[in-house]
Amino acid sequence: MKVLFVTSEAYPLMKTGGLGDVSNSLPNSLHHQHADVRLIMPAYRSVLEKLDSFEILGWLKSGMQQQEARILKASHPAFEMPILLVDCPSLFDRSGSPYTHPSGDDWPDNPQRFAMFSHAAALVAIDALDTGWKADIVHSNDWQTGLVSAFLSHEAHPPKRIFTIHNIAYDCQFDYGTFQSMH
Repeated sequence: MKVLFVTSEAYPLMKTGGLGDVSNSLPNSLHHQHADVRLIMPAYRSVLEKLDSFEILGWLKSGMQQQEARILKASHPAFEMPILLVDCPSLFDRSGSPYTHPSGDDWPDNPQRFAMFSHAAALVAIDALDTGWKADIVHSNDWQTGLVSAFLSHEAHPPKRIFTIHNIAYDCQFDYGTFQSMH
């Protein structure tokens, strides 16, 4: 079984709360159960700084505004499976937390950032990079990955999908104008 685990954080690479812990323990547990797991997350500046090396798998045009994202493959001693990173510096190479500016305010482009990440993850799941690995199951986690299943629903033979909400208090609500601007 091939599982793409889609998350916006994974301890010890990035952690703001419990999602980071789950995104370490669950993929490793699935790996121990002999699943062929890939973990995919954004290539935040602080994540790239924690990795010794990575391989470029290719580039994807992703998101509603068709931004180019570089897909990287890395490893880290805390993970027993490949780590895939969606590298789009204009969206993820920032100081502060993954979701907020150093001042504590939400990044105003969070909807666009994570829509692009979700689209890139969906493309990786269907092997748009032609790597020979296609997901049987995609497990998306929290609002940052909420659009993955929607993007995959347009595929002729999509992988099975699971969406887990870890904390409903964080749901990234935004206005209709923001939604319109993403087209």
